[in-house]
Amino acid sequence: MSQNIKKSFVTNSKQTTYNAVPGTVGGELNAQQLEVVRTIDGPVLVVAGAGSGKTRVIEYRVLHFIQSGIQPENILLLTFTKKAAQQMLSRASRHDVRCGLVHGGTFHSFAYRILKKYSVQSGLGEFFIIDESDAEEAINICSAKFDTNGKDKRFPRKDTLRKVFSMVVNKNMSVEDILDKEYPQFLKYSFQVEAISQEYKKYKKSKGYLDYDDLLVYLRNLLEKNNDIRKELSEQYKYIMVDEYQDTNKLQSDITYFLARDHKNIMIVGDDAQSIYGFRGASHENIMDFPERFPGCKIIKLETNYRSHQPILDVANAVLKNMKNKYSKELYSYNKEHGDRPELLFFTNTNAEAGWMARKVKSMAAEGMDLKYQAVLFRYAYISIPLQLELNRLRIPFQLFGGMKFYETAHVKDVLAHLKALVNFKDELSWLRMLTLLEGIGPKTASGIVKDINNANNFDEAVKSILCSANRKKSYSTALFELVNFLKTAQAAEGSVSEQFEALLEYYNPIMQYKFDDARDRMNDLKVIKRISADYKSTPDFLADFALDSPDKGAFSGHENMLTLSTIHSAKGLEWDVVFLMGLVEGVLPVSFSLDDEDSIEEEHRLFYVGITRAKKHLFLCAHYEGTMMGQSQFNRISRFVDSENVLSKVKQEAVY
Repeated sequence: MSQNIKKSFVTNSKQTTYNAVPGTVGGELNAQQLEVVRTIDGPVLVVAGAGSGKTRVIEYRVLHFIQSGIQPENILLLTFTKKAAQQMLSRASRHDVRCGLVHGGTFHSFAYRILKKYSVQSGLGEFFIIDESDAEEAINICSAKFDTNGKDKRFPRKDTLRKVFSMVVNKNMSVEDILDKEYPQFLKYSFQVEAISQEYKKYKKSKGYLDYDDLLVYLRNLLEKNNDIRKELSEQYKYIMVDEYQDTNKLQSDITYFLARDHKNIMIVGDDAQSIYGFRGASHENIMDFPERFPGCKIIKLETNYRSHQPILDVANAVLKNMKNKYSKELYSYNKEHGDRPELLFFTNTNAEAGWMARKVKSMAAEGMDLKYQAVLFRYAYISIPLQLELNRLRIPFQLFGGMKFYETAHVKDVLAHLKALVNFKDELSWLRMLTLLEGIGPKTASGIVKDINNANNFDEAVKSILCSANRKKSYSTALFELVNFLKTAQAAEGSVSEQFEALLEYYNPIMQYKFDDARDRMNDLKVIKRISADYKSTPDFLADFALDSPDKGAFSGHENMLTLSTIHSAKGLEWDVVFLMGLVEGVLPVSFSLDDEDSIEEEHRLFYVGITRAKKHLFLCAHYEGTMMGQSQFNRISRFVDSENVLSKVKQEAVY
């Protein structure tokens, strides 16, 4: 069978097809895709709208290059996952086995390969790659050389330090600026953190270690400073393609530029409207500035969407219209079936929102829309806590992406342990958990104190036994006295679960601040549980429902037909027939800490667009009126991304109480 590609054109104002020989897979390309495939020389920016078939385009572009006489070893495909490169090249190989010889992989794997070849010129010699876990241990070793564990200090942990050092490299910012923006509670330690950063660099160099960020740094420096090697690589990789370019950081953008600077045969594929990983160091500006780095760049827009019905795309287009700093585009559906108009629903509070959503999911499943084809998306996992409870109550199996199920997290277990001890002073497991949270008390000491508590006949005697322990040992007496004060305050508020929870949060907050570097995010979980507790008249009832509604860990094991709950970040690249977007209010989406930064607001805007474009057939946008801010009740304002004439005109609005 001939390997030559046969071209056929269908007369249509929007669509042209590009067919492979009979028997090949994925043969059709529309006019825009065909233009990308057939453009060989010069810089090309492909603005690939959501669901526009960019994988197919890269597949056929590789095939077209090979069958145009370009050698596989002269083609380089850079992606963000090994799986993505393998998928594209394996698809192309089905048409022509030579496509499997194309060099494809991640930026990091490519960097490793080049640095191994030119290790001497890079100033490295022999080197070894350390993963994130090893990097954290190395940072821990470096931290031990400094006074970071003083009596009154709450210093960032090794995993947080690794994240800070990585952001310093990828965002090209100082340690102080990163701490100020991401971890303000540690800003006062910026001098020590900077010192550890420098020690970490020395340590790696002495051991011949490179972490993931170092791979990019050394490759960029090699290409920038050694013209002979840069030209040699440019001569080898005469045709370069980069996927998901909107997710590149400054280092990756520079590497791309230096590789293609001489021949300029570079194609990048990406969607500026889906640039949502700024927190990892990705820069939206890279895709926007590409035409400036490569003058004469040809821009091709892929606007045919093969995923969603047009009414959903009408909402997506309205969101695009409201965006700033963008490439203008308009998505239109390949699917001729018109589909339902997306719905915007308003609820009194999060419980009402969760209750309606769970019932709707169940009813749609009963009508034939299996759970595995439905998803609930949100900005942060804590938003879904009321929904998780409701799904558990209705025995609807679900899987959560972008965070642990809230009842499995350490901070939730901590606060529940305190409530359980108030209800049952003989709850040994809860006392052990509570006591080992306190500074100076380990498992052995906690067991001794619990032994005394077990000899008590009532709650008051249990409290007295704790006081006796406090008086015996000064090293942890203060912590025990504070625990006793909380217990007495909470016991006095026995008639109100919400008041007990308020006292508990006030007591636990300093412990949480010490225990977790991401205490701010965890507090959101606890505030949601506090709101739920307000619906109960007794703590035992609240704890009983919590225990009964949280499914046994094996209850749904092997259950393939499950509802998906996911953060929008984790849902990127995926799709479902039915999508619910929940918590569309100011302070949630956009998230509160982005409100004073225009770039952050725009990234939140793009996140909303990504959420919308995951839906194929049905889209529900959900918001609730009642909320809290800084512990105070308030009326929510609907998300600014929804509250615009462009968007509101494309949805069906309904109030559900």
